[in-house]
Amino acid sequence: MVDSSVLLVKHEKNGKSYWLLPGGGVRVGESAREALKRELYEELTLEAEVGDLLFVVETWSDDGTHIIQPTFLLELGDVNRIDLGGDRRVVGFDMADAAELLERRIYPDIKREIVEYIKNKAVAHRYLYKQWVE
Repeated sequence: MVDSSVLLVKHEKNGKSYWLLPGGGVRVGESAREALKRELYEELTLEAEVGDLLFVVETWSDDGTHIIQPTFLLELGDVNRIDLGGDRRVVGFDMADAAELLERRIYPDIKREIVEYIKNKAVAHRYLYKQWVE
């Protein structure tokens, strides 16, 4: 987050567009923090420092993939230098404030939890189970 903004990446898959928090798979021997730093660079050519863990989301994607998503605070580098990287599914990015975030289609739907953190600097639950729904 930058000044209470949330970094989002826009994905297109099977003719559908939706927003996600940046991130991806963890390689063997890699920590979740290291994976996030690598994925940020691969998706957005962005270097960042990974901060505190906010919460963990467990979900299943629309294709049945089981996903465990740790959600971290980030200290972003120069956001004016963000550019799309090599991941073909990522077709855009944006910095969204709380009001904009609530208007987006985000998977899994963790908008309210993120907005709660932006407003209160606290999270109600560290573990969330969220369905990946249309």
